[in-house]
Amino acid sequence: MQRGSTAMTKKVLIADDNLFIRTLVKAALAPMGYELLEAVDGEDAVRAAQEYAPDLILLDVVMPRMNGFEALVAIRERTPATDCAIAMLTTSATEADMQRSRDAGANGYIVKPFDKTDLRETVKTLLEG
Repeated sequence: MQRGSTAMTKKVLIADDNLFIRTLVKAALAPMGYELLEAVDGEDAVRAAQEYAPDLILLDVVMPRMNGFEALVAIRERTPATDCAIAMLTTSATEADMQRSRDAGANGYIVKPFDKTDLRETVKTLLEG
């Protein structure tokens, strides 16, 4: 399921119900050469994590059908992506939500609106150490 990419290409799943945000994230990350996948809500994110086993998931918190926290737990518990890097991508900058994310297994936290350079650096750090 590499769809024309090399075996070394890292896969990044962008899970956000807002098409504009997904488009901004894709535009920021496209020059980095990653295979970019999309999910439109939490349930779609869990399904995509099962199907594609991405190396990194950028996960919005407020989404229909299953919120980002619920999706994070589901991904950690029941997909091949149990140990992939996951960063929450959200408008909520509260310490409580950041702590809740860490407790549920998130590796990073990106606050929207994000700076393109900061997003790239965070993604690079999460994927390459």
